[in-house]
Amino acid sequence: MPRVAEDYRIPEAFSVRTEQHGDLAVIVPTGELDLATAPALEDALERAFNGGTGKVVLDLRELEFIDSSGLRTLLTARRRSEQAGAQFSLVAGHRGLERTLEIAGVHKVFHWTPAEDLA
Repeated sequence: MPRVAEDYRIPEAFSVRTEQHGDLAVIVPTGELDLATAPALEDALERAFNGGTGKVVLDLRELEFIDSSGLRTLLTARRRSEQAGAQFSLVAGHRGLERTLEIAGVHKVFHWTPAEDLA
């Protein structure tokens, strides 16, 4: 059977951007969060916590995939926020991503911010 273009998906390149809204830093990773890309997200989160931001929100809506390294990054960020005295929460991503967090047993350890609160 011939292979059609729709059968093959090239993963989107990973990137991280930070949006500052007053004392709120919104970190938005895009693409796949895995062993190779987790350090970029860790750096962005660390800058937000070190920058004196009172609130850090990690917006997962543009994230396509997360592996165990990505889960570790989220858990480390939660712990780091407590050390920095900052509020830390997540904005829910697509259902498959949410299911990964549930299966890993970490979904309930995070605070969640509704996406409409960022508008």
